Amino acid sequence: MNQKTKELNRMNNFLDKQVNPENKEAFTDMICYLRGANISVYHQELVRHDLTEMVLSAQQRGENIRAVIGEDYQAFCDDVIASLPPTTLKQRIIDIFDTVCWSLSIIGAIKIVMANETIALIHDFISGNPRNYQISVSIGSVISIGIIVAAAIFIVEIFMKHAFQIGKKKKNDRWKAFFVGGGLMGVFLLVAWLGRATLFTVNIFIACLAVLALYIAHKVLSQLE
Repeated sequence: MNQKTKELNRMNNFLDKQVNPENKEAFTDMICYLRGANISVYHQELVRHDLTEMVLSAQQRGENIRAVIGEDYQAFCDDVIASLPPTTLKQRIIDIFDTVCWSLSIIGAIKIVMANETIALIHDFISGNPRNYQISVSIGSVISIGIIVAAAIFIVEIFMKHAFQIGKKKKNDRWKAFFVGGGLMGVFLLVAWLGRATLFTVNIFIACLAVLALYIAHKVLSQLE
């Protein structure tokens, strides 16, 4: 997200707080739907800004969101999206790499902090014992990280594209969530059982540098809009 987009995002975050509870649910659904659209983040923020101002103006007149948008929120969003230039293939690839780098940097940092070797290293440092700076990476960890990143991207994408449908069939949604969650839990347990073998070991400082490099890559890629 470049500086111009960041400034617009901050302004929109401030204006969003003025949307009243009566309009909040529909407004949030529209913003989520726009987030999943094939348009740049900057254009998403521009549309969000215009939409927010429309809603706030309606509130000042004592009207709700339906008075300015109509009953079909999705059709309104589709019309707006169709009027804007779609993102290029290059930008979509950059966005994917940006998301992957950001996700891996977070997960990598958590893995390093929570690793048994890190806890043992801290203990050895405090007690003055010889220190082992190597941490092991298991097959299961590599597979589970891949699953987590892919699942996160997929779930967010589905949520955004179906923002107007989620929650309308709450009972079915609960059962679907139960089976999906159960299936993922089963996969993770299988991975944990079969993938306990160490794939490789790495110096903890190198691991930290790798996480830092991923975070820097995310920051650089996020500026390429």
